[in-house]
Amino acid sequence: MYKLLAVDMDGTLLNSNRTISKRNKEAIKKAMEKGVRVVITSGRGLKGLDNFLDEVKLRGENQYLIANNGGTIYRTNDFECIAYKGLNGRDLVKAHALSKKIGLNMIAYTHNGAISAEENEFTKFEKEYVGNTVKILDFNSDIEEEDEITKILFSQTEEVLSKKILEIPEEFYSEYNVVQTMPIVLEVMNKECNKGYGVNVLAEKLGIKKEEIICIGDQANDIEMITYAGLGIAMGNAIDELKDIAKYVTSDNDNDGVARAIEKFIL
Repeated sequence: MYKLLAVDMDGTLLNSNRTISKRNKEAIKKAMEKGVRVVITSGRGLKGLDNFLDEVKLRGENQYLIANNGGTIYRTNDFECIAYKGLNGRDLVKAHALSKKIGLNMIAYTHNGAISAEENEFTKFEKEYVGNTVKILDFNSDIEEEDEITKILFSQTEEVLSKKILEIPEEFYSEYNVVQTMPIVLEVMNKECNKGYGVNVLAEKLGIKKEEIICIGDQANDIEMITYAGLGIAMGNAIDELKDIAKYVTSDNDNDGVARAIEKFIL
């Protein structure tokens, strides 16, 4: 019997209108009634996920949220961070210098929200797409070296980003986990951080074996949790690389792919 269901948000639980369908909500409710722990496992930061917790009844003392691609695990009733594998202020300054050098927009996440050194197209995108207002800071005076930076994001148009990626030094890739999660977004994380790591940490805390875990996702940042899970499921709209390694491919995010997977393997 499966005991833990880890579900990605964008492109998975959320449809193209960035809402959670009634069928998905009902399936999650029934899975929890059967004793399955359901955990949103997203690349988003805490502020970009908070509003969805009540919709799927995932706010509580013994409920958890995996954010920032596995770098942070929060208890959902008070948002205490119970596990952290992120970056720091030194990493932020280094990444910002690189973004200015090669021409990338940049924002970063902290436990309290999104920050940037300047207004740019990415800060506007963050507000419109995720619903986060980005706080503008002076990284040289407002950030301490040991400040916890949960994740850094670079952005450009799809055409420009595909070229700029080639300009990022090899040593940067060797020092950080760098993953393209959208055609216009490149995410920079702690080298050991990924969603598979986050799911594993939470599962060990809860005493759940990997063969008792289902993970569902659609993008490159879901690869590690899909391969880690006892049952890794790719969405119908997932990238081919994810479909190739998944044990099952469900319907797409506009046709209740999450609900269909829950109904088939849990209900």
